[in-house]
Amino acid sequence: MKLYAVTLSPYAARVRLALRLKGISFDLVPPPGGGTRTPEYLAISPIGKIPVLVTDDGLTIAESETIIDYLDEAFPEPSLMPSDPSVRVQIRNAVRMVELYVVPSLSRLFAQMDPASRNTHIVEAEMASLRNGLVLAQHFVDNAGFVAGGAISKADCVVLPTLLLCGVAGQIYGVSDIVSEFSELSGYRAKARKHDDMGAIWNETEEALRAIVR
Repeated sequence: MKLYAVTLSPYAARVRLALRLKGISFDLVPPPGGGTRTPEYLAISPIGKIPVLVTDDGLTIAESETIIDYLDEAFPEPSLMPSDPSVRVQIRNAVRMVELYVVPSLSRLFAQMDPASRNTHIVEAEMASLRNGLVLAQHFVDNAGFVAGGAISKADCVVLPTLLLCGVAGQIYGVSDIVSEFSELSGYRAKARKHDDMGAIWNETEEALRAIVR
């Protein structure tokens, strides 16, 4: 398999963690042509985003959550979705809260990275929106080593890399550790990072991210 991505992408980190948990070997390949909007890459993925997974039989899959769902269906062991319906609901809610109420603010904040063109009003509004999203998310994240049900799941693949990105975004705008403002999330983060696979993906992604935002 090929995963078109870069190490610093938290969205790619979601898929890299799922692949690692499944024990699936893959090649990490940067977008051809040097970027996601090049003709070479758009020929692979017309949406022009990373990550994109290309399977050994040529199936091309975009969007991190869709890739994780495919991996869990095509390679069912170990499962990233528990059998208990109540835990599955918590996992889905945790993922939805992150995707709907946290990630959009992060995207808009990273669009304001350049101090020369930064709109402080937008930054203030998006930091407030980010905090509101984290308030919502923490209702569905256990203060434990896993998001829900006492076992690693799809939600961990999505939530933990997003918390890493929240920390980086906060530091860009003068907040040393925005996740620490939310006890459930910071408790989860501290415990999850002790997991061998989650900790390894966190460390690799963090190192690559820090190199470009210093």
